[in-house]
Amino acid sequence: MAGYSISIGDFGSGGGHVDRVCVLIDVLRASSTIITALANGVREVIPVDSEEAAFGLKEEGCVIAGERGGVKSHNFDIGNSPVELLQYLKRSDIERLALTTTNSTEILTGLDCALISSSLNLSAVRNRLEKTGESAEILAVGGRHGVTEDLAVAIALYSSLNDGIEIDEGFLARSVQQSRAARYLGEIGYAKDVLFISQIDRYDVVPVLEDGVILG
Repeated sequence: MAGYSISIGDFGSGGGHVDRVCVLIDVLRASSTIITALANGVREVIPVDSEEAAFGLKEEGCVIAGERGGVKSHNFDIGNSPVELLQYLKRSDIERLALTTTNSTEILTGLDCALISSSLNLSAVRNRLEKTGESAEILAVGGRHGVTEDLAVAIALYSSLNDGIEIDEGFLARSVQQSRAARYLGEIGYAKDVLFISQIDRYDVVPVLEDGVILG
């Protein structure tokens, strides 16, 4: 029988078990940027743990996306922003996207495999786990502005899988829009990202990290 647990801020005890998968949740915004990319024609997303590594991949033809402290990294093509990503895709196709962020990409570069979840694809992730019967450790990443939005999605996923509780889309949307992280993003000019990400189940895609590359 599948088993589920929740960790906050770091990958916990499940990391040592080959029969468990990590479900990484960083709603605002790394998970949502990855999901949006793969749902809109990007072939692969490569998480990297430094801006220097991203520039190295740019020399190999990757589009680079990244932020530090929420703000777009200097000389990057786009920030860690699903809205900016969609605007870029209107002008040009992206085959490979390199992504570096303040929190999640450092964790992703240390994992052998993971599923990527947010408000945008919650039901798709739940359905995959139900279908495969995989045990999972659900990781709510959080950050210096709290963990409310990540934890809300993590609990919704856990309670749906473990207890059959229906996902409360209104509560999840409020948890995203009213979180401290959302207020901070609004203050630095990313309110449109918050509104976009508060859409529950916009995409039916489950990004999978394997061998350092995330595919849809």
